[in-house]
Amino acid sequence: MFLNEASLVDKNNALLTEYLPNFHDRYTKVEPYINAFIKEDNYKARLSNDACSLIKKFPDEKPAFFGVPFAIKDLIHVDGFPTRAGSNLPSDALTTLEGTFISKLRSMGAIFAGKTVTEEFAYHSVIPTRNPHNIEHTPGGSSAGSAASVAAGICPIAVGTQTLRSVIAPASFCGVVGFKPSYARIALDGVVLLSPSMDTIGFFTQDLESMIYTSSHLIPNWYSFQSDKKPILGVPNGIYMSFMFDEVRRTFENQLKTLEQAGYSIRFVDMPWDEDFIAGDAMIRLVQGEMSQVHEIWFRQYEHLYGSSVKAAIKNGQAVPLAEIEKLRAGQMKLRIDLEETKIKNGIDLWVSPAQGGVAPKGSEKTGWAGMTAVWSYAGLPTISIPVTNIGGMPLGFQCIGSHGNDEALLFWAKEIERSLYSE
Repeated sequence: MFLNEASLVDKNNALLTEYLPNFHDRYTKVEPYINAFIKEDNYKARLSNDACSLIKKFPDEKPAFFGVPFAIKDLIHVDGFPTRAGSNLPSDALTTLEGTFISKLRSMGAIFAGKTVTEEFAYHSVIPTRNPHNIEHTPGGSSAGSAASVAAGICPIAVGTQTLRSVIAPASFCGVVGFKPSYARIALDGVVLLSPSMDTIGFFTQDLESMIYTSSHLIPNWYSFQSDKKPILGVPNGIYMSFMFDEVRRTFENQLKTLEQAGYSIRFVDMPWDEDFIAGDAMIRLVQGEMSQVHEIWFRQYEHLYGSSVKAAIKNGQAVPLAEIEKLRAGQMKLRIDLEETKIKNGIDLWVSPAQGGVAPKGSEKTGWAGMTAVWSYAGLPTISIPVTNIGGMPLGFQCIGSHGNDEALLFWAKEIERSLYSE
């Protein structure tokens, strides 16, 4: 479903009354194989009631997302839904009131298609969700259900979260557009957090036009960006480019050649980070350290209900000294500044890379690699995965990374890059 003002603002409620039966039909046919959603009793009756309430609430002028079904990752509180966060903890211990982001969606006429499957507390667990391109393969994680619901054509928009890779990886694996905005551009109240220093709400759509429309309405203080120039693209030198399989490297090299032929300048740049830092465990230690703080009260009461991976992560986090956590937090802003200075020094507009080091693996244990994504998340930069190619029949995203706070420029130029790569 292509999203724009004309398609969404409908004076006669046609979008709402016509799209919901299509949603029901697609959900009924596809969801049993994909398992993108948390099971909900009587969801059809609930959606019908929500639709009737919307029509009464907006009898005249229709808001930006009137009647559009949004899939919501089950870390995000939505009034009327339990929050389980992919865990075995009792939902009444986790569920609280929805935050400003969900309230904004309500004010814009969105319908909540349902809660989507996430790995336990967005960290790790075996999940039932499958990749719509091949159900023997993972959809990626942790925002697995959100990405799969869009890839399967059930919902036009889904909401996820990213700490290290949890939007970009499933977007790449499922062949949809995945956008992680700049850190802190969207408020995180009403979200079960993993690592508050990095957690960011992100979106999945079926095309870039829809992503631009969605972001322009949901990200505060969005401005219009236009440019006649082609952005100068930066590719990191060093160990970063080793975080991928050979076939992905060859594909990326061919994409760079295509972009050069289309008139883009590409510069290979020595990066301001320490190679041992991005190849080591510092970022995961920050995640685990903050995770242990977030879960302190829950873990004391419900430790026996946590899965083995999450339990081990929290215990590891308890052993991370507070001084180390504070040092790693301070390093985030330093790296952000250093990356911006490196861009200016080298005349770079966007960083580019593969969105993942490989295509979606078979099975459900491995849901992504953090190598291509974690350092950008650590620095709080906006990133987007655009689906422009595949390897062996499975999608692989092309990742573009912008400057903090310049999400508008990132999406504008990503659209131009997508057009050039599609014309290959």
